[in-house]
Amino acid sequence: MDRSVGLLEVIGTATAMACIDSMVKSAFVEVISTEKTGSGMITIIIEGDLASVKAAIERGEEVASSKGGAFSANVIARPYLEMNHLLLGMRRGEE
Repeated sequence: MDRSVGLLEVIGTATAMACIDSMVKSAFVEVISTEKTGSGMITIIIEGDLASVKAAIERGEEVASSKGGAFSANVIARPYLEMNHLLLGMRRGEE
């Protein structure tokens, strides 16, 4: 996988939607999945080139922090090839 992956964990659906809107408008990234992780937490998973993913995650963190809902963020540059199976499963809604 030549593309990088970004994960942003936020609290609340409204915060997640605001973050997604801001991230895709600020950088050339694709939203792979949103996963409900419990207790109102939602993980947003994006994909794109490394610079775009970093910029989008930073923007998402800013938006989430302004709404009091930022929890965690991570960028994985060129993840291990076997992670592609996990990401493909997320795209299809499989586990």
